[in-house]
Amino acid sequence: NGPLPSGHTLLLLRTDLRAALSGFRTAVVSNEFGELGIDEALLASSEGDFVELAGGCVCCRLSDDLLRTLQALWERAEPDRVIVETSGLALPYDTLLNFWRDPVQAWAVDAVSAVVVSAEQVAAGRELDATFEDQVSAADLLVLSKLDLVNASQARVVRERLQAQLPPEFAL
Repeated sequence: NGPLPSGHTLLLLRTDLRAALSGFRTAVVSNEFGELGIDEALLASSEGDFVELAGGCVCCRLSDDLLRTLQALWERAEPDRVIVETSGLALPYDTLLNFWRDPVQAWAVDAVSAVVVSAEQVAAGRELDATFEDQVSAADLLVLSKLDLVNASQARVVRERLQAQLPPEFAL
């Protein structure tokens, strides 16, 4: 989750590779909100482990489709983990609700929301709207990407901006 382009696909590629090297079967559900979906070409590694949901956001309009897709993936592949890569507009909490609904809650053990945040985007002050704030404040894990595109002073400002949106017990 997180605004585009923050590095979702690269994180997924690395996560999937690490999981495969560790013997884990990973299924990926990619939510493409726009017209052009390139994740399938990059992420589909074997039959049945990648599904693309397009035409809306999985946290609201496509939530029932996401629920059916998660269950179908479980019945077909029984993956060790499922990653739902949402559109840049999705709200983490609303997306996670699908893991607590029947029938998925019967097999989904843990659900974690990771939000990818572009340090370069935050440093420039781009797209820091209410949706971004909701995504950051609802995250279980923040992944700060593109740190190589900002200097040390900008990185400190980015961390301060993000920390201001988080509960006090969540330290960056």
